[in-house]
Amino acid sequence: MSGQAGPMHVSLVAIPEAAISTLAGIYDVLNSFRMLADLDPSIPQIAPFEVEIVSLAPGDIALASGLPIRSSRAVADIERTDLIIVPSLVVGASGWQSGRYPQLVDWAARMHEQGALLCSACSGIFLLAETGRFDGHISTVHWGYATTFAKTFPRVPLQPDRVLIAAGKRDDLITS
Repeated sequence: MSGQAGPMHVSLVAIPEAAISTLAGIYDVLNSFRMLADLDPSIPQIAPFEVEIVSLAPGDIALASGLPIRSSRAVADIERTDLIIVPSLVVGASGWQSGRYPQLVDWAARMHEQGALLCSACSGIFLLAETGRFDGHISTVHWGYATTFAKTFPRVPLQPDRVLIAAGKRDDLITS
């Protein structure tokens, strides 16, 4: 967030439906400052992001492909974050089953009330839409999930042909 002291705290959400490629890719990109600072003096020594993989409980979580990833903290233990990112989710033929992660949904809504940005990569919007924060705000999702998403969340206007959308009063609802 502009004007803040120190790095932006990023909560990267891991749930069993998450695609490891998207989750790990986002993690690597946001941590690239730390990884490359020693190689290039033009890269800031103080990273702009503090990235943490979070979930319902700390520890290993088998993601959609079966590969595990380690969550460092439970969302119940996070009282403040600046940015919540939900990576791509694998949504099966039966569609998204709302209500499976009420603690995550409530936490995301509470963090948003405190000023956190809500961001989805691809189909991560399925989880974030459960907060109700995207109702009435134009969003995007992978075109392959557009019909399923529209049926599940009819109050969220969808533009699947757009690659990136920032909506909300503060451009605080970001979908890609």
